[in-house]
Amino acid sequence: MCRDLRNWTTYGIGGRARSLVIAKDRQSLCELAPHSLVLGFGSNVLVSDEGYDGAVLINRYDETRFDGMYVYAGSGLRLGALSKMLADRGLGGGEWFCGIPGTVGGAIVMNAGAHGNDISAIVRSVDVLADGRVKTLTRDEIPFSYRSSGIVGTVVGATFEFYPRERKLIDAETQRFSAWRAEHQPRGRSAGSVFKNPDGAYIAELIDSAGLKCKRIGGAEISQKHANFIVNTGGATARDVKRLIDAVKVELKQRFGIDAKEEIKYIGEFV
Repeated sequence: MCRDLRNWTTYGIGGRARSLVIAKDRQSLCELAPHSLVLGFGSNVLVSDEGYDGAVLINRYDETRFDGMYVYAGSGLRLGALSKMLADRGLGGGEWFCGIPGTVGGAIVMNAGAHGNDISAIVRSVDVLADGRVKTLTRDEIPFSYRSSGIVGTVVGATFEFYPRERKLIDAETQRFSAWRAEHQPRGRSAGSVFKNPDGAYIAELIDSAGLKCKRIGGAEISQKHANFIVNTGGATARDVKRLIDAVKVELKQRFGIDAKEEIKYIGEFV
């Protein structure tokens, strides 16, 4: 099993893990997760060039169960795959996450959102592994907030509620969201949005106003298409990306008095 974490993240950046295994079923996930760093699609992380001195578990538990408008999904299921399954069954409400490069578990942990929607609006319950046992939390027991769930433990799976919708309407909405992403978000290797939006503002607009679009350090560059994306243009290191993030934070603080907060998570040691 390849332990190079750059092969398991959307950035294509990062050193080696001490060990790495893949969990493809619920039992393996529950047995191994308490002793490991759990990664889904690796789309919201930056891994140190020195790697991670510990065990990494790649979550591929993708079980799905359909019961009318309710759908149970394993936490390793990719959102794009879930979106397609919903469309095939005439269920609406998942069109907006068709192009999000992540898994169900990651989306719940960070309360992923796009186009005025977020995952908390469709969650009905979440199975969470903590203290050696799996507990089912109802939506009201989870303190969802902007880009956070407050969940402590490993998300094993979740039940969502969708609604019946004509396939042609689902397809039209999905195509609209896909076209928007193609127009507004860069291609290439990135981790998605780097920073959270501050209250009452869009961080991408602030970065653009500060004249930071296309700023580059090593192989890492702030996207011309969307200023809240940092792209690995080829050969970027984690140090390149981190230095660019730090430069943006300094500039936004000096110009606007804003303390920019990262949406991405750091794995390993960063000096």
